Amino acid sequence: MPTYTIIEASKEAAGQLTQPITVINRAINIHSIVKKHSHQWSQFIYASQGILAVTSTTARYIVPPQQGVWITPETDHEVTALSNVELTSFYFRNSLLASLPNQCGVLEVNSFLKVLILEAKYIARDYQWHKSDGRLLRLIRDRIFEAKVITLQLPYPRDKRLLVMLNTLQREPNNRHSLDEWSRIVGASTRSLSRLFKQQTGLTYTQWRQRLMIQIAITQLSLGQSVGNVSLNLGYESPSAFIHMFKSNTGVTPSSYTNPR
Repeated sequence: MPTYTIIEASKEAAGQLTQPITVINRAINIHSIVKKHSHQWSQFIYASQGILAVTSTTARYIVPPQQGVWITPETDHEVTALSNVELTSFYFRNSLLASLPNQCGVLEVNSFLKVLILEAKYIARDYQWHKSDGRLLRLIRDRIFEAKVITLQLPYPRDKRLLVMLNTLQREPNNRHSLDEWSRIVGASTRSLSRLFKQQTGLTYTQWRQRLMIQIAITQLSLGQSVGNVSLNLGYESPSAFIHMFKSNTGVTPSSYTNPR
């Protein structure tokens, strides 16, 4: 397991916003964690290069360059760089939130929104809200509001027995234990484990495990591993079986993450 370096959140995240929308650019080295924090405003986190994991108290989000994470006000979260990352964050005053998502989640960053975000990286801190830079940021706000929601977040259970399963599967993604086998390992009946998974994550065990596999696959694919290697790492009998699972759950093939738009 790598050793992670804990770093502080940006000063802007801890201070007061001086603009209706504030843009922060930051380079984060691989295996760095922006320690858990929250702020009074919403944040949209986007990595133009590299892979992020954003973890709240209830879920984990994996963020390749095709997607961004929306964080609502007063939400504790930490950001982990799974590779070297070029990060752009947008902080929104609460007065601008009427049309924006009211819960955390992953949003698709299409080609047009990506171009807008890359252009916004060069906006000066003291930009004029009612001039061209302000119009660009308002357009980004509108495009975030219209962005497609990607339902690939991994909800976290609270029960200690489920957390044992979660931690094991994260370390051993090719682990194929059934709920019957887990029941003997963690000391709970199969029925209890099935009920707890649904109650605490909103997903069945099978659905939850597939969501975890997809997050791991997106990370490995975006870091340059082949579809065949990822399939093997996750314990699939063949690349075609892995591709079928991936496309059934995401709507796209794994190669979409090896060739970002």
